[in-house]
Amino acid sequence: MKIRVSALLFCAILASAGVATAQVRQGTVEISPFAGYLFGGTFARGSNALFTSAVDVDDHATYGGRLGVNLSSLFELEFQYSRTDTSFVTRDTGGVFDGGRQDLGDLNIDYYMGYLTFNFGHRRVVPYFTMGAGAAHLDPRVPGVSASADTRFTASLGGGLKVFVTPHFGLRFDGRGYTTSLGKGRHISCNDFFDTCSDRHWLTNGEATGGLIFAF
Repeated sequence: MKIRVSALLFCAILASAGVATAQVRQGTVEISPFAGYLFGGTFARGSNALFTSAVDVDDHATYGGRLGVNLSSLFELEFQYSRTDTSFVTRDTGGVFDGGRQDLGDLNIDYYMGYLTFNFGHRRVVPYFTMGAGAAHLDPRVPGVSASADTRFTASLGGGLKVFVTPHFGLRFDGRGYTTSLGKGRHISCNDFFDTCSDRHWLTNGEATGGLIFAF
């Protein structure tokens, strides 16, 4: 009986060790659908041809997917597509008689990104850091204004956790920021009192998402 119990315990240890060390293996492919929330950022005054004053991008739900190839247990090459159907809104200054945010029109943002991701460890819980670049496709629709879509260079940094339930399935929790070039050249735009300044050259925003991992 003791021999049988010992054998079962030994097998359980081997099985758990196999699961614990089988994550993020070299040569495996990860497919990660996700959804979450994009924190929209601001188009500063003078950064676009649609508005004469600064306008915000409304915070909104976002969704997409990532395809990753593990070059080693540390380095992973990832490609991402994400979509946010958001809108332009007036700035909420919080001042006297401020009427609050008003919708000015729609803005669809599509991100096409490539990343180099650093996975720290290969057990059940794998923290990671990621950096990448790509393009943001900005498609505005403002009533009464003729506008065309534009595609701009975007850089990104982020990090998160991969939590594997099995070697082939897990959960992923991610946060990352984007900064998109608006092609106006570097210039700082300030109000008349110089107490509110912004960089016209970039649209900066961020997102928090959660999703699944399917590893093969």
